[in-house]
Amino acid sequence: MFGIALLWIIPSLWVAETAFKPNPDIFSIPPKWLPSRLTTAHLGKLFASWPFGRWLLNSLILATLVTASSLIVSTLAAFSFARLQWPGRDALFLVILVFMLLPMEVSVIPLYFMMNSFRLLNTIYGAALPMIALPIGVFLLRQFFLNIPRDLEDAARIDGCSSWGVLTRVIIPNSTPVFAAYGMYIFNYTWNEFFWSLICLRSAQKVTLPVGLRLIQGAFEINYGLITSAAFMASLPSLVVFLILRQRIIRGIALSSGIKG
Repeated sequence: MFGIALLWIIPSLWVAETAFKPNPDIFSIPPKWLPSRLTTAHLGKLFASWPFGRWLLNSLILATLVTASSLIVSTLAAFSFARLQWPGRDALFLVILVFMLLPMEVSVIPLYFMMNSFRLLNTIYGAALPMIALPIGVFLLRQFFLNIPRDLEDAARIDGCSSWGVLTRVIIPNSTPVFAAYGMYIFNYTWNEFFWSLICLRSAQKVTLPVGLRLIQGAFEINYGLITSAAFMASLPSLVVFLILRQRIIRGIALSSGIKG
């Protein structure tokens, strides 16, 4: 496992140290792992020549908005599928599972016309809406909710709790690990999302980091120091979020792996 982890992290380490390499060391043959000196010239040029701070803020707003909204929407839907009885529940859940198999590219054309009719193109809200109600969130949370003992719900209903009370006082307090795991997943998904953001966001001041990284790459010349420094800065927020929530994320993944249902 350590060997696989090392192979996985080597490209990230290469990007991180290339971000602080002078240009002669970047193009040296054979390649140098350790630079002759460290430089912040690429970072200075990045913030001076491009609206990188604005891109970073756009991505942070988008990822936070989608993560919070998706947790709310997915929790309500998953609770309905897991704990409430209503006609057509299982059939509709199968439809949601089918939509998990469809790539976003299949629905991007109707999404574009829908956002255009709502006048949400080139806005953060237009970029966020298609990612809020992902089927994977409903599926993951539903499976976890099914694993919570029914006795806890019965005891709450005997004490006078409504369905909303069961959700807020029984289900949610016992589901924090899976919330952390799914929250990290959806945050990373939104942070790295490129295809829909490229279509929806048109202004250079409104694009997110993945689209901004594409803008930095010129048509005829590639500044590798600039691109790697931008990629390094773009990866830091996700890394910080993971380090803060790592214990809950690992616990949520471990619990989810053993769920039946």
